[in-house]
Amino acid sequence: MLRDLREALRSVIATPGPTIVIIVTLALAIGANTAIFSVLNAVLLRPLGYPEPDRLVMLWAENTRQDIERSEVSTADYLDWRERSESFGGMIAAYRHLGFTLTGIDQPERLDSVQASPVLFRLLGVDPELGRVFSEADETPGNEHLVILSHAAWTRRFGNDRSIIERTIELDAEPYTVVGVMPEGFEFPPGEPDVEIWSPLTLSRESLLTRPHRQYNTVGRLAEGVTLGSAGEEMDAIAAQIAQQYPDSNEGWGVEIVSAHEQLVGDIGATLWILFGAVALVLLIGCVNVANLLITRSTEAAKDFVIRAALGASRLALMRRSLAESLVLALAGGVAGTIVAYWGVALLRQVIPSTVPRLNQVGIDANVLLFTGALTVASALVFGLVPAVRVMSPNLAEVLKSGGRGASASKSRWLSDLMVVFEVALALVLLAGAGLMVRSYIRLSDVDPGFRKENVVSVAIALPPSRYSEGDLRRRFFADLVDRVRQIPGIEAASAVSALPMSDVGVSFEMPFTVEGLETRSPTERPRGDYRGVFPGYFKTLAIPLIQGRVFSDFDGRDGFPMAIVNQSLADRYFADVDPIGKMVSMPMAGSLQIVGVVGDIRHGGLQSEARPEWFVPYSQLPLSEMHVVAYSFDEPARVAGAILQQMWQIDAQIAPTEIATLSDRLWESVAQPRFNTALRVGLAFCAAVLAAVGIYGVVSYSVVQRTSEIGVRMALGADASDTMRLIVRQAMLAVVVGVVLGVAGALGAARFITGLLYGVEPTDPSTYLFVSVIVLGVGLVAAAIPALRATRVDPLVALREE
Repeated sequence: MLRDLREALRSVIATPGPTIVIIVTLALAIGANTAIFSVLNAVLLRPLGYPEPDRLVMLWAENTRQDIERSEVSTADYLDWRERSESFGGMIAAYRHLGFTLTGIDQPERLDSVQASPVLFRLLGVDPELGRVFSEADETPGNEHLVILSHAAWTRRFGNDRSIIERTIELDAEPYTVVGVMPEGFEFPPGEPDVEIWSPLTLSRESLLTRPHRQYNTVGRLAEGVTLGSAGEEMDAIAAQIAQQYPDSNEGWGVEIVSAHEQLVGDIGATLWILFGAVALVLLIGCVNVANLLITRSTEAAKDFVIRAALGASRLALMRRSLAESLVLALAGGVAGTIVAYWGVALLRQVIPSTVPRLNQVGIDANVLLFTGALTVASALVFGLVPAVRVMSPNLAEVLKSGGRGASASKSRWLSDLMVVFEVALALVLLAGAGLMVRSYIRLSDVDPGFRKENVVSVAIALPPSRYSEGDLRRRFFADLVDRVRQIPGIEAASAVSALPMSDVGVSFEMPFTVEGLETRSPTERPRGDYRGVFPGYFKTLAIPLIQGRVFSDFDGRDGFPMAIVNQSLADRYFADVDPIGKMVSMPMAGSLQIVGVVGDIRHGGLQSEARPEWFVPYSQLPLSEMHVVAYSFDEPARVAGAILQQMWQIDAQIAPTEIATLSDRLWESVAQPRFNTALRVGLAFCAAVLAAVGIYGVVSYSVVQRTSEIGVRMALGADASDTMRLIVRQAMLAVVVGVVLGVAGALGAARFITGLLYGVEPTDPSTYLFVSVIVLGVGLVAAAIPALRATRVDPLVALREE
């Protein structure tokens, strides 16, 4: 075998042109596959970083009557789940995202934090690197000011100081005691490396009265031997018991259990597998191209194999010699592909949407390198098998008589044409998918979000409860800040809202309501709408159209008549037959409100989401601690944001912004996933089209070389250049047309896999298939015409003399 490898190495070195083409083709194909696999490995295949991760599950409240899936859980429901279930042995923890401002330093800084049940760390099975985790005693009120730091926070903010344990740090201008530091690489929630602080969730008697207020996520560890199905059955029974005891708040509510890994991956798993399938098709097209080149080489080297056979070489020896050349080329392509993969991973980490979980873990590790090695060997077998089979039975008389042409060449052309059909079909499948994605993205980009897209800057602010516990303090702070921002030179309009469109920062919650004068229903049966607190001028600042009634004015203060504005979706759904203006409604916390206006719909969840029923209530009627201050200005966004921060710090120097963004940024990020999918599919389709063109060109070029004498005879007998060119192009285009037909059929079959990625476009859109078919036919025509044109310049005398 070593001898075969040495001879194969000499052979590929002796023909540098085809060798370079083969290695570059394999490098690109293997590198692209390896880069995408590195994402799959990190996001989908790698287990969660906890002991026995398969037993970790997420528990959600659900209400099928109201089409509510994976809702948060109230404190009282969480305690009932934990105490009544046997499937988890008490190992259920509740948690929610909060946020602290690190104070007592020159520049206050906002930190991501999670408040969690003390049992969480024991449930996860991870010990701290320093200090301790929370104990059951820390769940009682009075222990709120204990914190555990992430390893990253300990390193970056406290210089790995091991004396940090039991030291007091200042958060929200209040003292907190550090009791532990988690080990490097620990993350909770999974896939959220930015969380730097954990604090204990303390439960009081008052929390038991908040059954309708669902605000916590829950995670559990299945007891030994308990399956997901049996745990689900038990939790459904517990939910039914709770609903029977508390029908006003829990009627219709059940429990949904999903594995923690499934929860982390979400919908991105299907998208990544589809992308991996697309890049695998590119590799397959590359292998077909390489196989075509090797068929040409095997035809030209037919005499060498005939002589070997005549001297007694066995079929196995001939096949081994041919496969050795394929292996040498594949190894070279694999090494080059690994280098390409490193570059590809670096690029992917910059362009992959931030919503993809565990993005920080994407890289080239041992598993990825093992995949690359297996892919290299598999590629060698795929593109080397056909040439190897051809050399097992060389015909001495035929080869010596034809000089490597004749019947042998005809068989080679037949195989090459078949491979052209195959790669054209694969290329069209990729091009059709890319075409559908492009049309979908164009449709999505044209969607009206319902608000002003440009020149709006937002600064999100969360007031610390410790210093802003009273509603009057929160009212004064935000009212003062909004007034100050309005007076900044260059600001055209300014206001504030509790939840900015397309932002996951802020306060937004669904509120049930009743319409006065109509039959009162239980809270679980009431109409529902998303609640948002706003300052006057909000609709003007974001250019949200007023459809009916009026908007809030500066005179609608907290001492005025309670009122609300609804969006068009809420009006259409719950007031379809009546005029909503003037109607009185009531809802928890906000009390009785009169509807004074109807505004246009906003796609808060992104351009792909539908508008939901929404309430807009004057902030002064229900002052929340988190708000987005928004400003409309033609000045540079950075300057506007800086001016807002300066005004904020003049009011309170111990506050740090939660988020600074523009609405154009939010829009851009909302389509990050479809944009990434589209760009990658277009890039892969382009590579496939180029490879298909190279394959067609190579086959026609080889055919021209093999038929030089035939072309000379035809031209000597009177055939002109155009006749010769049409003959060659027609024969080449026959394979292309067959490939297009098969490709369209294959694309229609594969389209169902990308249906979930499309917006406003049917997967069978005929215009897309027609367009890409024309493109493929055009590419094939150009690729065939170039060598055909060269054939028309053959000198008949030279061709006949060679014959």
